[in-house]
Order: sequence, then C-alpha cells, then structure tokens
Amino acid sequence: MVFDKKYSDEVRERAVERVLQRRRDEPDNRSIVREVSEEFEVGPQSLRKWMARYDDGSYDYDADGWDPAPAPKQRKGGRRELEAEIAELEHQVAVLREDNRSLTRVVALLSEELRAVTTIREPSAGEVGRS
Repeated sequence: MVFDKKYSDEVRERAVERVLQRRRDEPDNRSIVREVSEEFEVGPQSLRKWMARYDDGSYDYDADGWDPAPAPKQRKGGRRELEAEIAELEHQVAVLREDNRSLTRVVALLSEELRAVTTIREPSAGEVGRS
C-alpha cells in the first residue's frame, strides 16, 4: 500500500517484536497495541494492521527480519480459518489412524487363515492305520 512506507522496516519490525513480547509477558493486558504505538511513535491503526498481517501470515517475518512481500505459498484467511483447517486435518489424521489399525487387524486375521489352509496337516496315530 502507499502508506506502508511511512515507517521504516526497522521500526515496524521492532514494534511488532515488542507487541509479541508483551503479549507473552502480559497476556491479560488489552492495551498493549496502544502502549507500544505510543512507545514507538507510530499510529495505533498502523500497528494493528502490522499485527494482523503478522497473525495471518501475510508478512514473511522471522528471526532474519521483516520482508513486507507476502510469502509465495501463503494461504488465504486469518487465524480462525487456519485453526478450522488444522482441526479438520487433525480429524482426518485420527480417521486414517483408525482405518490403519482396522486394516492391520484384517491382514493379521487373513494371514492366520491362510496359514491354517496352507499348512500340511500331520495325520494322527489313529488316521495312519486306516489307509
């Protein structure tokens, strides 16, 4: 956006880092963004926007620094959509694990039956005299 260049990448990075640190240290404080925006002399709405982009992953930000370009494989949607997708994937994993356990039991039963059919039976003592 046009107005994104009002603040340097360094200010943006430091402000976001400060908000993240304070969120960890003071999880019940609801005025962190306002306080950090005053501390860094940036607009609170700008800081909220940076945090929203950080939270939804549209800024590629890591320990190496801030890259305002979106990551190439970013998913659309915010945190709620990602949490819903994670829940759906966890459900699919649980179903697949149960299917795998069922298939393992079926294979074990079939292999036991196959062994019973293909095993050459030794004649008992009473059967030997009859032939």
